[in-house]
Amino acid sequence: MVDQSGVTAAWSRYGEADCIRLVGLAPRAQVRIHPATAVVLGTAPPMAGRLLRDGPDTCFLPRFPFLDGTAYIVTVDGSVVAELTRARADEAATTEVLAIYPSAATVPRNLLRGYVWFSAPMSEGQAAPHVRLVDDAGDVLAGALLATDQELWDAGRRRLTVLLDPARIKRGLAPHREAGYPLRSGVPLRLVVDDGFRDARGRRLRAGADRRWQVADDERRHVDPNAWALHVPPVGTAEPLRLGFDRPLDHGLVARCLRVAGPDGRPVEGVADVGAEERSWRLTPRHGWAPGPHRLAVDPVLEDLAGNSVGRVFDRDLARRTDDPRGARPVEVTFHPA
Repeated sequence: MVDQSGVTAAWSRYGEADCIRLVGLAPRAQVRIHPATAVVLGTAPPMAGRLLRDGPDTCFLPRFPFLDGTAYIVTVDGSVVAELTRARADEAATTEVLAIYPSAATVPRNLLRGYVWFSAPMSEGQAAPHVRLVDDAGDVLAGALLATDQELWDAGRRRLTVLLDPARIKRGLAPHREAGYPLRSGVPLRLVVDDGFRDARGRRLRAGADRRWQVADDERRHVDPNAWALHVPPVGTAEPLRLGFDRPLDHGLVARCLRVAGPDGRPVEGVADVGAEERSWRLTPRHGWAPGPHRLAVDPVLEDLAGNSVGRVFDRDLARRTDDPRGARPVEVTFHPA
């Protein structure tokens, strides 16, 4: 729950301890935590505990442990921010990992990021101990994932963005010179999410999950929409427009970086889907395709797996003119339903 000040509260971890994590808390704000029954009955003082900074966030650690099956009211400066219910010890785990991206079997050595999708909102502060890159022997690839002060969640806390350390990917930077790439060409690896990752109710996952990748050579090219295969649907039908990419693209960006406009300039309404291994995309229109020119607009921030976008190469070679940054305007591709 979010109050008007923008403060959010969620179950989390601080080191080895359970806590309530507050995001967006003002420096001198007053925080009170009460069991919900005490609030309803008007009894009992707020819980005793400590407020500790954890990067940009603030964590409340109670003097005595939170009670399973109990709801807690979080107030900031007298306003209710959230009601958080602690899972019961006998409550069955229901949250699971829905998908791990990239879904491609092979990734470039300079892979920049991945995504983990969960079936329900998750606790914050759980990623570092429960998400890791390992080799086929199960050994952790030390320092491969970027340690951040704040985890990278979507608004619903269902999608976690996992970043590899960009300073080890960019040639010329000290971490790259000292430790090299996080990944090695020809050496397979797995992104592992273990079942200890807690959801927003404090429950473990139903099961852990992983994604195994082979590692290929580096990818350092602009994303070029003119290199895509465009399959144009017949006019008057509701068959999908299909795009075939020349390489896997970033799953989190494809969905929001492609738009289609009709001859009247209005967006073509329909259902868009990202294909297997993020190598294709299709748009199935709500109504039949109109005759006349249509425009596919590609946002220049669209990236491949290595962070190369339409507008720039992530780790460019300054001596190569083809790596120079390109315009910040959308790239448009015109097509005519036949």
